[in-house]
Amino acid sequence: MSDKLTEKELHKIIERRSTGKTSFAEFLEELAKIGVIQYDINVATGQAAYKNEHSELTTEPQVKFVISEQFNRDQALQTIANITLPFLDFLREMANAGITTYTVNIMNQKSTYSGINGEQIVEALQL
Repeated sequence: MSDKLTEKELHKIIERRSTGKTSFAEFLEELAKIGVIQYDINVATGQAAYKNEHSELTTEPQVKFVISEQFNRDQALQTIANITLPFLDFLREMANAGITTYTVNIMNQKSTYSGINGEQIVEALQL
């Protein structure tokens, strides 16, 4: 593991996950192997910031989803429970539930989802 994340290795891991070649659990395991301890996702754009102790890599925006003005906790929880959805479908469903951002903390094995009006859902990672 290096102190600086390399874009090339990170993109290989992201590509495998986005094409369904790895499960969510395998994705997290691969990220941990290269030193990623946390990542943050902007639901409206799909832009992600992957962080280790000493550096951060940010991906390019992928989509332009409109975040619902109504926070729907039940819909968000249903989507979280269906973590096997392809990434962009997952984002679309989260946007429809009024989720604006989420953070996955690999070390603590928790995800924090933030709603349109400051609501939060904290969930243990489903591996």
